[in-house]
Amino acid sequence: MKTSEERFEQAFQIADTARQNVIEFLSSVTQEKSQIQPDVDQWSIGEIAHHLILVEKRFRNLILKIVPEGQMESFLIDEVLSKRSFDLEDAVDAAKIGKGRAPEFLLPLKGLEITKLTAQLVALRKETRSQLANLRPTNLDNFWWKHPKLGPLTLYELIQYMGYHETRHLAQMKQK
Repeated sequence: MKTSEERFEQAFQIADTARQNVIEFLSSVTQEKSQIQPDVDQWSIGEIAHHLILVEKRFRNLILKIVPEGQMESFLIDEVLSKRSFDLEDAVDAAKIGKGRAPEFLLPLKGLEITKLTAQLVALRKETRSQLANLRPTNLDNFWWKHPKLGPLTLYELIQYMGYHETRHLAQMKQK
């Protein structure tokens, strides 16, 4: 069985790999291309990048709030997993779990500089890892957050979900 530290790093490996792929993609996007909206109801590349920043800040703040408040063992993980109609990894594919609608506080701004957004994504991940580092020895399977669509996620799963969420949005950005 893996230690809490190993589980923490494993969860972040998924998130970090996705972030690195996003950064690599954004590094080749021009400001002009970043602002093109393919359709009225679709975000531009720059808007998606800003959304990813907002989501990571939201998830990091949730984790920092949940652990001290002790929101523990309010559900049985085996029971939750048995009721899920998909694997968490399926979150990368909107066709498998459906398209979501971001809440108002996660809606991006238009027209931001893509180079600044890219730099923010790099700095934000370092900041998130730093702020969550003291949780490495904590068993994050004992803490959860209920995603509006996916249901209860342990905090390890929430960290992994950041990566799956970014991978799904990266596919959208590459289509533009």
